[in-house]
Amino acid sequence: ARTGVLVFVSIAEHYAEVIADSGIDSRVGQHVWDGVVRDLTAHARDDRLADGFIKAIEATGAVLAEHFPVST
Repeated sequence: ARTGVLVFVSIAEHYAEVIADSGIDSRVGQHVWDGVVRDLTAHARDDRLADGFIKAIEATGAVLAEHFPVST
């Protein structure tokens, strides 16, 4: 289904990125992931990286639930 998402952070390089697999990328605009990265890096700047990861994972989960609801 190609529905994987990677939340990547390099502390040494001061870099973060959300990489979505092609199945997600075709339905979710880059601006959504840019917002997740923006929030994550804001938390990191405030020395709250763990909180930033939690928020990024929650936001990613919400996006996936919207576009790829659980089927029974």
